[in-house]
Order: sequence, then structure tokens, then C-alpha cells
Amino acid sequence: MKKQMDGSFSERIWVEQSEPVPQAEFQIESEKTENEFWTVEEAAQKMNVSTKTISRWRKNGLESETRLIASRNRVVIRKDALENFIASQPVRVEKGRKFSQMTPAEKQEIIDRAARMAAVGRKLTDVIRTLALGTGRSTETIRYTLKNHDAKNPQEAIFPKYQRTLDEREKARLLDDFRKGVRMETLSSRYERTKTSIYRIVAETRAKQIMEMDLEFISCPEIENALEGSSEERVIMDEMPQNLSAGRKPRLPGNLPSYLTSLYSVPLLSFPQEQHLFRKMNYLKMRAAKHREQLDPLHPAGRIMDQIENDFSASNEVKNKLVSANLRLVVSIAKRHAGSSNNLFDLISDGNMSLIRAVEKFDYSRKNRFSTYASWAIMKNYTRAISDEQRYHKKFIALENEANIEREEEVYDPVEFERTRNRQQRRVAEVLKCLTPREQQIIIRRFGLDRNYPPMTLKQVGQELGVTKERIRQIEILALNKLREMNPTMPEVTEK
Repeated sequence: MKKQMDGSFSERIWVEQSEPVPQAEFQIESEKTENEFWTVEEAAQKMNVSTKTISRWRKNGLESETRLIASRNRVVIRKDALENFIASQPVRVEKGRKFSQMTPAEKQEIIDRAARMAAVGRKLTDVIRTLALGTGRSTETIRYTLKNHDAKNPQEAIFPKYQRTLDEREKARLLDDFRKGVRMETLSSRYERTKTSIYRIVAETRAKQIMEMDLEFISCPEIENALEGSSEERVIMDEMPQNLSAGRKPRLPGNLPSYLTSLYSVPLLSFPQEQHLFRKMNYLKMRAAKHREQLDPLHPAGRIMDQIENDFSASNEVKNKLVSANLRLVVSIAKRHAGSSNNLFDLISDGNMSLIRAVEKFDYSRKNRFSTYASWAIMKNYTRAISDEQRYHKKFIALENEANIEREEEVYDPVEFERTRNRQQRRVAEVLKCLTPREQQIIIRRFGLDRNYPPMTLKQVGQELGVTKERIRQIEILALNKLREMNPTMPEVTEK
């Protein structure tokens, strides 16, 4: 006989009986002559089905009502309503009645056999498969029997490691392995989870990542009115138009490192091409955002998640084309701002971040060229970043100079020199107390406030802490602003 389960995630375990119950036997004898109704539990007992089956029947037309029973509002089902449902949906009722509840003795037998197999090193997936074949129960029946036993008896758990919840990093790694096509048997062994749990964790992790996606888009009537499958959508999703004026090879600027010359191999975009790519990128993000509104994170549908991920990935591909075509703009602006104190490659890195933000914020519907908007955004960021870094750098140089002046005014004494150095370090430590540990670490590394570390660049600090250089710069500016607020008497040094 074909085995079935009444719900893949049901807490109650049911199994198909050997013989179907004839429809003639669907007769209900009422024990409540005055009030011919039953609670969900009573109805399930009379029909010999699970309470979840009764709940599903209610969603499919079984009439019910709420009554006050023993000072509690309870869902009840009238006898005539249940009889009408049986008569109107005999196939559904027969399917539900093919399941019977496991007896306590049967559950205990499964638990005992599982414990014996686990004691000799058998894995959970192997135990479930063996018990399912040996008892005629479904694998889900076996799995939930063992899971409930271990949850209720943690000290006597048969598979205690399976009760541990994976952290977010492990879940992300599991999803990554799943997407790479790692075999299910390998995943089950590596993460100590059953096949069903693997699929559930994958779906939940995908849904969580989708809910955290940045799907902000620039709205305009042109993309809002393009319905899926319409001719307007086909125009938006079409290939990028050709650049009729292309053909002239760009002139390379002088004194440019060889690995930056590759930027000039990417052709510039014509105005129609720009418009097409920005329209397509924003439409894809808008479509993904609309699909996300239909996604239930608790019960995510794979079809909807596929659509969202495909649209988001496609929008990023379009964004990368726009960024690549404008990287040479960043280099040209960075070269104009590079001075003796500014590293060209730091400026290019900062400019690239500004360029990416500009691509995301540009409103193409105003019919302006993107290069104008991007140049303004990059130069504004350079002006602010360079000014902030120079101003705050001077404050710490002044603090160090103050300590040097104190030392120069005294006759050199190695013991006194060490005392003074320790005293200055304690003063710096007091100043930095208003910062978080991570902010303290960045400030100490950047300005060489620890004798064991020379001053480090943004890139060096980022590599040490495992984050981007841009993120280090942001944290540094935030930390220095805190110091300025908490220590208003910090000396301000003017440039000579």
C-alpha cells in the first residue's frame, strides 16, 4: 500500500490503515442529544483522524462555530455540519480516515530500536530510513517521534547533537553549499541534519536574505506602468541599443599604472544606452520588490524566491555595467585631488564607492547625463573626506606634539622618559574610553597610538579587521566626531 502523511510538519503522527473505510461506515452516532456538537478534539476522535485533519477540513468547507465551554471560547462542530461535509466530500474524508494514531507502545518500540542503533554509531538519517522500512511508517513519522522524544527528554536524548540550533553563519554556509550542488547526503552528514531539515533551513535562510535585500529603486511612470508580459516590459528587458558613434579608440592618460589602463578598454555609454540600462535596472528592482511583498517569510514559496533572486541578480549585472563604464571617470577626478598627503589608490577606492552610490540614486527620468551627476557626487565626497581626515589628524598630532614638548623641556632621563611615555598613554586611553572597543582599535592603529604599531593606512586596518577600507574610514570619522563631542578642549591646530 502507498504510505502517506497527514501534513509534513505535523506534531501528531498518523499512518495509513491497511484497508480503506467504506463510505457506508461514515455514520456518526451522537452522544450529546441536547447539544449535537463536538469540539475539534472530540470530532477528531469520533472520525479517527488528527486534529490537524479537522482543521484542514474546516478550511475546505467544514462549518464550525465558537462557543463558551467551561469559561473558554472553543471551536465546535455541529453533527449535521460534519455529516454534510462527509456527504459532499467523500474522497477527502476517506483520505483523512486512512490515517490512524500511533499507540504509546509503538512509539516506545521505535525509540528503543533507535537508541540501540545510535549506540553502535548509526547516524540519524540511516536510523530513520531503517525504522521506516521495518515498521511500515513514513520517514516523517519516525523523525518526529524521535525529535519529540529528544526534546522532552534532553538528558536521555538519542541524538542530542541534532537538537542544537545552527547559528546564522552556519545557515548561510549551508545555503551556499546547497547552491553549489553539494550532495544531500554530504550536507546531512556535514551539518548533522535530516534531509527535511536541510530543505527547511535552506528555505528559511533564503527568505531571510531576501527580506534583507536592498530593493530601493527610483520610481517613474515609465516603469510603474509596465505590466509583466506587456509590450512595455519587453522593450525594457530588450538588449541594450548599439552605440552608433563608437569606434574611436580612447586616449590613455600619462603616468597611469598598467593595471588601471584596462579601465579604458570598456567603451563609454551613449545617452540612449545609459537611459536603457538605468530603466532596466530600476524596473528589475521594482519587480523584485513587488514579488517580495507576496512572500511569506514563515512559509516561503520557492517559485517566488526564485523570481526575486533572479531579478535582483539581473539588476546587479546591469548596475555593474554602468559602474564599469564610468570607472575611468573616477580615475580622472582622483588624479586631480591626489596630493602629497593623499594616496591615489585610496582616492580611487573612495571614488568607486561614491560612483556605486551615484548609480543607485540617479534619476534617469530627468534626462540628464549620468557623468554630470556622478562627477558632482565624487568630488563632493572627496572634499568632505579629505577635509575631515586632515582636520582630525591634526588634533592627534597636536596631542603627540604636546607630549614631545614636555619631554624636550626636561633633561633626558631614561626612567623619567618611560614614566612620561606611560603617562601620555594613560591620557590617550582616558580620551578613548568614550569609544567602542572596535572604534578604539581603529583610532589606535590609524594614528599609531600604540608603541607596538606604527600608523597604518585605511587599507591596512581594513585587512587586519576583515572589512573594507571604506567601512574603516566611516568608523574613523564617527569615532573622531565622538571624541570631539566628549573632549571639546582638544587642541585645534591650523595648517601652517
